[in-house]
Amino acid sequence: MPPRALAFALGLLSAGCAHAPPGPSTSPPPVAVPRAAACLILTDSASPARPITAAFDGPTDAGRARLAANRLAPVRLDCEGHPAPGLATRWSADTSARFWTLELAPPSSGPIEDRGRWTAAALAATWRSDPDAGLALRAAGVQSVLPLDDRRLVVEFATPERELPGVFAARALAVARSGQTMLLEDEPPSGDLRDAIDHGPDLVQTGDPDLLDYASRRPGLTRVALPWSRVYLLLLPAAGPGLAAAVPADTAEFRAALARNVVRAEARPADDSAWPDSAARCSPPPAARPSSSSAIVYPAADATARALAERLVALAGPAGLAVRGLEPDSLSAALRRGDARAFVVSGPRTPAGPCAESLAWPAGARAVPLVETRAHAIVRRGAPPLVAEWDGAVRLAEPGDTAVATP
Repeated sequence: MPPRALAFALGLLSAGCAHAPPGPSTSPPPVAVPRAAACLILTDSASPARPITAAFDGPTDAGRARLAANRLAPVRLDCEGHPAPGLATRWSADTSARFWTLELAPPSSGPIEDRGRWTAAALAATWRSDPDAGLALRAAGVQSVLPLDDRRLVVEFATPERELPGVFAARALAVARSGQTMLLEDEPPSGDLRDAIDHGPDLVQTGDPDLLDYASRRPGLTRVALPWSRVYLLLLPAAGPGLAAAVPADTAEFRAALARNVVRAEARPADDSAWPDSAARCSPPPAARPSSSSAIVYPAADATARALAERLVALAGPAGLAVRGLEPDSLSAALRRGDARAFVVSGPRTPAGPCAESLAWPAGARAVPLVETRAHAIVRRGAPPLVAEWDGAVRLAEPGDTAVATP
């Protein structure tokens, strides 16, 4: 019998000395209310929740899934950007919209056990000791974090935040979950994901069209398109000469051609509004000395970034450019120094707050959106329900994924 159809609808830190909120909110705190489970991947399984096994065709997808499964941020965002309770069960802003109060779960067991073991003071202390959390908070304009009592944590922003700040969903603010991991990576020894498709994992996440075609001819599997979650960017260091010869004036057709002819994964052209972050706004003025490098640098493990970089070099003609893939540590160092003619990198289509990504880029760099991509989930019959998050990560569905908090 074929499996029933899957339903998938894309439907700093300075703790301690903080000002007290100027006044109570004019409206009651938001509460979780039922809504359609827009980003659930529902299977034909009636078995209770259990850890899922998964294989990935790239380390970035695997890393995002690992974080989504094993860490919990104050707020969760689904694939449509709708918020749902994470560590915090309620949140609200005061009348100035500069002071946001996160209300944590009471110290008792609940649908998600990890919630009840955190107090406001413990969470603030954890953020204070974590450099990545501190950077994320500063990038979002957070001026202070003040525990009011065991359950309430007040976060002060430099400017009003009329909508729920995306930084509350940032992975950098997530804390490690206790107990059994809910994601077991099951990469085939051969390294060939066709073996994974044939022999076992609940989930294979890939953008490779050949693998997707292979899976479509195997029984007991269903393919689900995940949300458009990644945007690929050309970063041009401010002091460098740029890549004028490689980027034509008709950027709309240029991006469409990249999506159509260069990228093997499912892709579509990005537009200028696809990336709201801004290195020019978020970083200090750049140094005056440009890099002497003639390389277009990309993450070595990212096949899409490599293909885009190679195409840009080809379009630049006899300009003496080359492509160079770097491992994560080397890439981070080169980005900080601006040590390349240009960079091809990717980021979440919806960053978790302003400057969340661009603080790691060359000071004052210009970002040119190129293409957006999405992966597909190949799900095996009998897998437990899954859910897609804002950055394309897929994890086991949990209580609360069928509801979001709304004002």
